[in-house]
Amino acid sequence: MMAKQTDPRLLQAMQSIAAGQSKQAEELCRAALGERKRDDLAMALLAQACNASGKYDEALQLIRSAIAKNNKRADYHGLLADILTTRGDFRGALGAYDKALKLQPNHQGVIAGKANTWLRLNEPEKAKKLVEPLVKKGGEDLTISIVYAKALMEDGHPHDAAEALLHRLPAKNEPLETRRTLYFVLGKAMEKASEYQSAFEAYEEGNKLSANNFDLDACVRGHDNIINAFPEDTFASMPTSTSASEGRIFIVGMLRSGSTLTEQIIDAHPMGRGLGELETVPRVLKNTFGDSSLSESWASLTTEQLNSMASEYLHDTSCRTNETVLVDKQLGNYQFVGVIKKLFPKAKIIHCTRNPLSMGISCFSQKLPPQTNAWASNLHSIGHFYNEYIRMMQHWESCLGDELMTVSYEELVANQEQTTRRILDFCGLEFDTKCLEFWKTGRTVLTLSQDQVRKPMYASSVARHERFGALLDPLQDALGI
Repeated sequence: MMAKQTDPRLLQAMQSIAAGQSKQAEELCRAALGERKRDDLAMALLAQACNASGKYDEALQLIRSAIAKNNKRADYHGLLADILTTRGDFRGALGAYDKALKLQPNHQGVIAGKANTWLRLNEPEKAKKLVEPLVKKGGEDLTISIVYAKALMEDGHPHDAAEALLHRLPAKNEPLETRRTLYFVLGKAMEKASEYQSAFEAYEEGNKLSANNFDLDACVRGHDNIINAFPEDTFASMPTSTSASEGRIFIVGMLRSGSTLTEQIIDAHPMGRGLGELETVPRVLKNTFGDSSLSESWASLTTEQLNSMASEYLHDTSCRTNETVLVDKQLGNYQFVGVIKKLFPKAKIIHCTRNPLSMGISCFSQKLPPQTNAWASNLHSIGHFYNEYIRMMQHWESCLGDELMTVSYEELVANQEQTTRRILDFCGLEFDTKCLEFWKTGRTVLTLSQDQVRKPMYASSVARHERFGALLDPLQDALGI
């Protein structure tokens, strides 16, 4: 996004966005808007930062305000389209891209965005047709090369996809986030072409650019604090809210373990609704305790205070709906299973699991949002974090017994109907054949698995780790298996 203003904060915000530092960009833009409330560039840049950090509603409002102030900028309409694509409004996005291209027909970022939207609509030929002339002409933006490679992969040509990207390496003059995308897409192409060593090396390079310093000791201390707040031997007798709320389902677990698939199955039921990855439980805890630790504060809570926390959660997640079963799929709530059961005694907890080696390579090969999941950019860290998460879940299993249901990704794929029936029964729902065709709901999914749940169940990701062999030794060593 080119700047016409000289406000140094906005110039710095652009650099922060290119480097994947959306939080820093957001702070800079808000400061600029505090002084110039109608600055359309500040609004557009803040929209971009909010979109990158998952604040989609605010991002949409901001970019529409920027366009209302200045509707002649192609990049604004392109950003509106990007945000609409993220939200799953693909047809609206295509319309916004077309407006952008009327203003600037050769805007390669907009062309790449529109092609990506066609890919999301499972139309690789339309995506390829859009970018191929630029590729043949040469000198195309890296974003064009990347979406062209994606289209080639979807069209069954992974070797050609890899070739389209290899000559762009190492792309050191490109923005950090574009380089990250380059390596992860190249890795996927190599993996589809059965070039597993090369795929792993590409994923490794992408993760080096993502590298966050994972603090295992801090993670252990955090889990110890929660376990100490909810001792197994006294858990059942601890104060509980009087909330009679039923039909609340909480799905927890690791990334890439079938949680979105499980949520989509429930959402496909006429009486089930997935609410996505809500931040409400941690926000309620923050509002209640501030920075105090649970081990110091939880034991002193009264039933009245627990009721207040439960009401805050219900108010924050209320929606006008006829469905009786509502699903909160915030995986990080694995830490707060005890909190959830004390706030909502009738809540159901579903724990999604997967072979840790397959889960590990799936996390390692995924371009995760910048500055998130610090443990995921290193195989050793993935293994150590997994062990900590399992320690936490074993504690909750000891506390809850059969009140917690485990759904194995491998079991779900191998025995779809049987496992689906078990999930629905646990949720108190009658079996419905719609749940076996979960991909037909047309529901917008905003997680990493958004494309996978638009397709029928497939088994190609089961035992994925076996293709990488000894390359996963560091993960295996950290897991201790």
